[in-house]
Amino acid sequence: MIRRRLNALRRDGLSTQVYLVALAIALIGPGLLFTAVLLGRYAALERARFQQDARESVRGVALSIDRDMAGLVSVLQTLAASPRLRQPGFGEPGAGRQALGGFETQAQAVTETTGLPLSLRRPDGSQLVNTALPPGAPLPQDQHPEDGEVLATKRPVIGGVRAGAPGRPPTYDVAVPVMIEGAPAYVLSLTVPVTRLHQILVQDVAPGWTIAVADRHGLLLARSEDQNSLAGQPVQPSLRGSPTGAAGIWEGVDRRKRPVLYVETTAKAAGWTVGANISRQQVEAPLRHWVLAFGGFGLLALAVSSLLAVKLWARVAEPLRQLAQAGGALAAGQPVPRVSTPIREIRQLADTLADASQSLRRRIAERDQALAEQSRSLAALRESEARFRHMADSAPALIWMTDEVGELVFVNLHYDYLFGRSTETLAGGRWREIVHPDDLPGFAAAFESAFAARRPFRAETRVIDRHGATRWLLCEGVPRLDDHGRFLGYTGCNVDITEAKDAETALRDGEERLRLALAAGRLGTWEIDLATGQHRLSARSAEIFGQAPLSHEAWTRAVHPEDRTRIEAALEALLAGEAEYRAEFRIRPDPSRLRWVSAQAIVQGDAGGRARRVIGIHQEVTERKRAEEHLRLLVHELNHRVKNTLATVQSIAMQSLRGLDGPQAATARSAFEARLIALARVHDVLTRESWEGAELADVVKDALAPLDGPGAPSRFVVGGPALRLPPRIALSIAMALHELATNAVKYGALAVPGGQVALSWSVAEGQLALHWQERGGPPVVPPTRTGFGSRLIERSLARELDGTVSLSFPREGVVCTIVAPLGEPGAGRPEAREERAAPARRRAAGQS
Repeated sequence: MIRRRLNALRRDGLSTQVYLVALAIALIGPGLLFTAVLLGRYAALERARFQQDARESVRGVALSIDRDMAGLVSVLQTLAASPRLRQPGFGEPGAGRQALGGFETQAQAVTETTGLPLSLRRPDGSQLVNTALPPGAPLPQDQHPEDGEVLATKRPVIGGVRAGAPGRPPTYDVAVPVMIEGAPAYVLSLTVPVTRLHQILVQDVAPGWTIAVADRHGLLLARSEDQNSLAGQPVQPSLRGSPTGAAGIWEGVDRRKRPVLYVETTAKAAGWTVGANISRQQVEAPLRHWVLAFGGFGLLALAVSSLLAVKLWARVAEPLRQLAQAGGALAAGQPVPRVSTPIREIRQLADTLADASQSLRRRIAERDQALAEQSRSLAALRESEARFRHMADSAPALIWMTDEVGELVFVNLHYDYLFGRSTETLAGGRWREIVHPDDLPGFAAAFESAFAARRPFRAETRVIDRHGATRWLLCEGVPRLDDHGRFLGYTGCNVDITEAKDAETALRDGEERLRLALAAGRLGTWEIDLATGQHRLSARSAEIFGQAPLSHEAWTRAVHPEDRTRIEAALEALLAGEAEYRAEFRIRPDPSRLRWVSAQAIVQGDAGGRARRVIGIHQEVTERKRAEEHLRLLVHELNHRVKNTLATVQSIAMQSLRGLDGPQAATARSAFEARLIALARVHDVLTRESWEGAELADVVKDALAPLDGPGAPSRFVVGGPALRLPPRIALSIAMALHELATNAVKYGALAVPGGQVALSWSVAEGQLALHWQERGGPPVVPPTRTGFGSRLIERSLARELDGTVSLSFPREGVVCTIVAPLGEPGAGRPEAREERAAPARRRAAGQS
């Protein structure tokens, strides 16, 4: 049955309906195939883009780890340069804790700042300092694994993962050598828990990603998931299942047997491996939608086109049958009848067949003769074309040719290398597809203008290469003529100038950014040519100076005479490499005006390292200087008014209490006056400091000074670290000390000759703890009622300080404990005071 049908099909052929359906499929098929190819390219590009983004994300995590390591190494190197490590007798066997005390204080400060324990070891592993242990505790004598490498390389070393103490996470060491007289004398290290790395990973991890860090031995230091159970375990080998072709990226399976994409890079500071695994389902999910959409669209298009082909078949079948009969008559040499049909092409074909039957023999003869001549010409042409194509494909440039109407008829192989396009895919004006859309109108207009005038063509344009990247081409073409001067088209050559264009763009963008930044900051630039002494000023600098001085003498005349020596000394120090050039000075652009100018500069050297010129910036700071001066006047005026107010309050109180008699009135007058005097003393301290704060030691000294007799031994034992208090806290503590001292004189330890008061304070976690304890006085009996002084201390002071105040009455002496938060974390550290004092010193230097 099937064989008979196949034989009949071979004998009779296929119907027109089948061919129309096939034609519809042929018309739509290439489009669908091309769309499928584009979809495949899109999928590949999306996958490559995802891999590149993943690689950059992992590199970002590695850079975060490198920055953290660099910070710890910098802290250790700064501490390793401490002069206390080089004092005579430091670290020698038998040296006492006194020799180590200064350095231990610095080490404890580093531990308090970083939160990490620090240790100092000799080359044999014996420890000198360990901030993880309490003072005086025995020090372990074990050499850390990385000590040998630190001493051998004389460079910082990041150690591998080590098991932590029971119940503690694993750790790793950051160690640096302590160089004395060019040789490593000790090893200084910080012990870092791997949870620090875990915090970095958690900050940078993307949803659905798992990021891990492994040391140089392949052991996990930290992981964004399952950190506690997997830290210290080896990296799973199945993550590197098969390479993807991209550097540092594999396809594998994770610990849960899920297919993943694994991306890996190296943290350069420690040589550790940073890797991320991403679920394959998350990577490929966006592409499935496009595949399903394309499949549905293709099936729908084929169905619609096939249905239309069947509908048209009925109108085409009958005229075609008549044409088939006309063909038989033509073959037999008979006249071909005309066919009546609304289809123009079929009717024209029938007419053509009729005419062809008359001239067929004549044309056959002419054709045979033309074919013979053409065969000879084609042979010569093929040989010439082969030589030309070989030369064009070997040339290191893009070579092209057009015909007389401007259509591309030839491109060499370099078009395929750069664009993935051949002559056929660029013909018919499709060469416009590779030109950047923004440049196409101008480029096409320039080419058409040169083509119409038959003159040489030259232009620069951007193009899109086969990878989607933008490149620059220099396009040149000349008219091509035959032996008779007839125009045949254009022959041209394109050269890739992308690198030159990128360099030009980068230079232009950099100059524009510099110009905008200077304009936004109202900064002027200046330059001194050290060979000629010539000064060059920008427009803004010339505006600031009121002129454009071109010599050292003219510039010197513009600077205020009191500032010239200092500025010239700063410039000489800059040229000598001794200090940076940062100065503020006065100028007089004209006799009626005085301006303040801030200047900074650096030295530019030549290839031999010799100073060639000085380049710097100017900024006018006149208004800022005026504002600072005005602020100083206001502060002095305010201090004067506060002291006058206290004196007025004292006078009013004395006038109000003068009419009262009796011991209670006298006691009230004395207490009120003493409290005002105590408050005034603290105001004096704050006034000296411009109300920016006061040292706690100064507040204590002024509050207790009236209670110590001249020349007699002090009855106060005072101790505590240097601490600067905000004005609000200083006033409150001064009043509390006054009340405590007054009560001690009346009823407590200061009421008898042998009594003493111990006053101490400390700072921990941003809080001040102040402790007052009396001893050596009469036995203390708890009061039956709370007086004004006690209420002032326990209630008002606690509310004012936002802290707690504890007042107790043991038999041996009154005890008061004050705990209050400071204004800001670390406000009491000496380093913070140094940072606050630095701007004031710079202002003073600018005014001198």
